[in-house]
Amino acid sequence: MRRRSFLTGLSAAGLSSRARGQNALPTVRIGVLWDRSGPAAVTSGLDQIVAARLAVDDFGQFSRGYPIDLVDAEFERRPDKAEDIAREWIEQENVAAIVDLPGTAAPVRVQELARAHNRSVMNTGSFSSALTGASCSPTATHWLEDTRALTRAMTIGLAADGVKTWFLVAPDDVTGIAFQTDATAAIESTGGRVVGFARHPVDAETTAPALTTAMNAGADAIGLCAMGVSLETQIREARGLGLFEKTKAVCAYAGCIKDIHAVGPLEARELYLVSGFYWNQNDRARAFSRRFNDVTGRMPDKPYAATYAAVGHFLRIVEASDTIDGVALNVGLRRQPAYFFGANGQFRVDGTLLLDVGLFRVKPPDQVTETWDYYKQVRTIPASEAFNSSSRPRCPLSP
Repeated sequence: MRRRSFLTGLSAAGLSSRARGQNALPTVRIGVLWDRSGPAAVTSGLDQIVAARLAVDDFGQFSRGYPIDLVDAEFERRPDKAEDIAREWIEQENVAAIVDLPGTAAPVRVQELARAHNRSVMNTGSFSSALTGASCSPTATHWLEDTRALTRAMTIGLAADGVKTWFLVAPDDVTGIAFQTDATAAIESTGGRVVGFARHPVDAETTAPALTTAMNAGADAIGLCAMGVSLETQIREARGLGLFEKTKAVCAYAGCIKDIHAVGPLEARELYLVSGFYWNQNDRARAFSRRFNDVTGRMPDKPYAATYAAVGHFLRIVEASDTIDGVALNVGLRRQPAYFFGANGQFRVDGTLLLDVGLFRVKPPDQVTETWDYYKQVRTIPASEAFNSSSRPRCPLSP
């Protein structure tokens, strides 16, 4: 169900030896609850443990000598298993905080469990807006842009280039429908229009019929709501059908650099993506990303950067407050700006981390200067615009 997380090539041995010498002190234990099944592999997996460990290593040790421990487990797309693991961690191992948690049902259940036990959750792997809406918690923070912020940032970013009409292609699952629903709301709220949509089975071997329908609709932009392998297939098929040449923009709401690397910049050139993090955006991002790449063999996307930032922020607040009490800690977590690779993010009362969001376009191969250098930033959408939505479900914590 769970295991200790000590990874080759990182300085876990140093922390472990400190812990053995400090047995009388309480251990500050963080659980990485990850998944690599289906679409969750895009934002989660073993690489989340690497990001958490790098944050622990960079923090060092508490001035009072408290040992730091990481545990981790995979929940295999099963919300009940995620809840069982979290319960064991909290009740039997006194885990202070849980991080990652991709999907929708699993993070909602774990967030509620942690609230009942006064423990912290830092959601860094889920796009679900429910986590800061009706299911928001005073002991939880959300470090990843949700479906509302991503679709709104994409809409605002491309509206500046005259994109007004959209056709949406979505997998028939919870996340796909959430992207379609929130994209529609974002497009209409900014004066645009959705001329149609097509859904496809999550495990469809081809989505060419849906893409052909999208191409024939005559919209300015095509919004792809899929993730992972399904999205990679769509990008290849869209290129083969001539979709990039027949529309102003082909967009991937949940696209990530792992997808672009798998497809290749030749096939993915001119694809639009949105994210609050790009590994090559500045010196601080590059420094973290190259260390991450040394261990994993690839550059990180926002979820891994978010885990690194969240764990570091959590440990600094524990150091300052000298407690693992969930409610008290999250007062500090929300009050203090969160360092995020050169930016200082602010938290909303519902736990949402507010950061500017970048609109990126995949470079053509002749502009790629090194492996993983695939994005060119088109513009920046301020957090005040990307995260501002009047249709957002109200968090009971909001005044």
